[in-house]
Amino acid sequence: MDILSNFAENLAELMAERNLNAPALAKILKMDRSNVTRYLHGLRLPVFHGFIAIAEFFNVSADVLLGRTDYSSETEFLPVLPFGERLRQVMNETKTTQYRIERDLNISGSSMYNWLFNKTVPTVESLVRLAEYMDVSVDYLLGRVR
Repeated sequence: MDILSNFAENLAELMAERNLNAPALAKILKMDRSNVTRYLHGLRLPVFHGFIAIAEFFNVSADVLLGRTDYSSETEFLPVLPFGERLRQVMNETKTTQYRIERDLNISGSSMYNWLFNKTVPTVESLVRLAEYMDVSVDYLLGRVR
C-alpha cells in the first residue's frame, strides 16, 4: 500500500473509533468537508498543517497515520516545532547537507531555502521523503518525539 491509501484507511479507522463522520471531523478541525472526503477516499493527502491537526486531534503518531509503522507506544506528543528550525536540527544530527538533500531527492534549492527559513512547509509526501532519506520518523522530523 502507498501512503495515500494507508492514510485513508487509518483515518477511517480513527474516525470510526470516535464515531465521527466526514462532516463532523471537518467541523472540528475547521476543514472543508470535501477535503476530508477526499482523504477518506484516498484521493489526496492533507496539506502540512491539516495533517498535523489530524495527528494531534487523534493523538496518534504521524508515522502510524501514514502507515509507515504499525504501532506507536507514544501517548504524549510534543508540540510541533517550526519546520525550518527542526529540519536544521535533524540535518545537523544526521550530518546531512542541504546540497545532498537537493541532489539526492531532486528538491529545488528554492524549496529547501523556503523550508529552512520557515517561508513555506513541505507537502506530506516531501515530509515522508525527507524522513526516509535521513532515516528518522516523521514524528521525529516534526519534533513531536525526541
